[in-house]
Amino acid sequence: MPVRIRNTIVHTEDLFEEEDRVLDTPWRTAVVAAVIENPWYGTGTDADLSAGLEIGEELGVHLAEALCAALGGPDQVQAYGKAAVVGLGGEIEHTSAIIHTPRFGKGARSVIGSTGLIYSTNSRGPAGAIITVPITHRDDDALRDYYMSFDIVPAESPAPDEIVIALAGATGPRPFARLGSRAQDKAAMDAEARLLEGVSQ
Repeated sequence: MPVRIRNTIVHTEDLFEEEDRVLDTPWRTAVVAAVIENPWYGTGTDADLSAGLEIGEELGVHLAEALCAALGGPDQVQAYGKAAVVGLGGEIEHTSAIIHTPRFGKGARSVIGSTGLIYSTNSRGPAGAIITVPITHRDDDALRDYYMSFDIVPAESPAPDEIVIALAGATGPRPFARLGSRAQDKAAMDAEARLLEGVSQ
């Protein structure tokens, strides 16, 4: 089942200052989205959704290429994530059939060259719905300095028979990030637990 892309949206932003401090390197973020015709619109809740595998891989590649172009190349995509919103005439299951499959991630990773888990949101809404895209580091989701989310508001989408699929990314961690890794916290908590266990014996 070929995917029918009705339009693509690209939003980029360059940040030069944070709290009156000038960044050594401008921090670029981007959100790219594809508005597609919902291939399962009106088919009922028993419809076979297996075509989402093929659609997902094609969209993963398409959106990853657009994100790389917006951020300046695959190496510049240091953190990213995905999201989808289905129009009011569809099911949330329709978004899952596209972005929550190995094929979508395979397509995106093949372009970006990343290895990490791609965080996501999916929902149903009307045209103009806010689409929130969570992002994490491209290879290591324990790095909290890369935890962020970005919003995109397609004014005329999704129509009842549409799905909006989005990727968001950033060229680096949050400006002046200083919270480190969850792995460090876990090691400290494990050490504390061992200490308390020794005290109680």
